[in-house]
Amino acid sequence: MNLDNTEFESQLKKTLARFLFHDENQTPKNLAESIQYSLLSPGKRIRPRVTFACAEMLGLPSKTVLSAALALEMTHCFTLIHDDLPCMDNDDYRRGLLSNHKKFGEGLALLAGNGLMALAVDVLLDSPVEPTSLLLGIKQLIQAMGPRGVVGGQAAEALLTPSSTLEDLRKMHHQKTGALFKAALLIPKEFAGISDFTPLGQAILSFSDALGFAFQIADDLEDAQEKNQQTSPTSILSYLSPQKSAQLASDELTSTSHLLMEHWGSKAHSLKEISTEVLIKITHALGDFTG
Repeated sequence: MNLDNTEFESQLKKTLARFLFHDENQTPKNLAESIQYSLLSPGKRIRPRVTFACAEMLGLPSKTVLSAALALEMTHCFTLIHDDLPCMDNDDYRRGLLSNHKKFGEGLALLAGNGLMALAVDVLLDSPVEPTSLLLGIKQLIQAMGPRGVVGGQAAEALLTPSSTLEDLRKMHHQKTGALFKAALLIPKEFAGISDFTPLGQAILSFSDALGFAFQIADDLEDAQEKNQQTSPTSILSYLSPQKSAQLASDELTSTSHLLMEHWGSKAHSLKEISTEVLIKITHALGDFTG
């Protein structure tokens, strides 16, 4: 059974209280407030939702992956704080609120992001699974957040130019956006003891790649309407038409969703539902773009 948003928000608050305010070596108040400000701001919590849905498919109780879901949301939050910094995207607002650096200053925002990286691993260590599975899960998280994951994607984004190729773009998005979606599925897979080298493991891997890519396509289509970014080298629309972009994402996500259903049947319903929501988002964005 998945945790609903209210329950998950409650768990986020309890976890922050335990890790930031109740330990013997208390986190400095300004840093704790900065972390809390961004982590508890309104959000879709899509990555934790994917984690719980994957656990449901694999027959894992939600409590088994709760720490993983919390860790992934913390990791995602660190990427948002750092993305907004003046040295990166220089955004003044996030989720309708002042971005962290506008509220607390650049130095503290940087430290809050760094702190969330460490806190995510600390929280994941509370997962109630056997040591080997836990180590594999931690490895998935660290790879997702590091130079082969989000941080690498953030660096690769700075290298994109009008002469970059579609392959360059997809590699960047595979790290910056896809890595955390992938971890949201691969950590439960590790906890369930499913090897990458099995048909079941390959089905989850394929779906994780397709989900991250489709989610990015939806964002690119929406941004093209809202911010007129059709010609940005970081947008798929600089390489493919809106129609071709949407079709590519739809084909990949639909085929990999069907593969999950073939292996797990109705147990994969929650993940299939998420994939359908992403496809609807793409369809609506495409309609707005072409309308």
